[in-house]
Amino acid sequence: MKELTINIGKDFGRILGGRDRKISACSGEEFREIFLDKNIDQYDKIIVELDGPLGYPVDFLDETFGKTARNLGKKKFREKFVFVSGHT
Repeated sequence: MKELTINIGKDFGRILGGRDRKISACSGEEFREIFLDKNIDQYDKIIVELDGPLGYPVDFLDETFGKTARNLGKKKFREKFVFVSGHT
């Protein structure tokens, strides 16, 4: 099984923006395009480490994981993604 681990704080940024890249830096759109869209078909499992960012704007989350979940469907999204945090 081919896996990819993404640490949002280390690989992308500690201060996350909103939905669209034209509105803010470190946007959900930018993250989705760089990390999810390019890798979704290449890996069986994508592990997302949530520790690091100072917070998660709702627009960022919806643009990245919400949009991806709607495109894949609930079952495939749950099979593909694992979210981890050292604070859980």
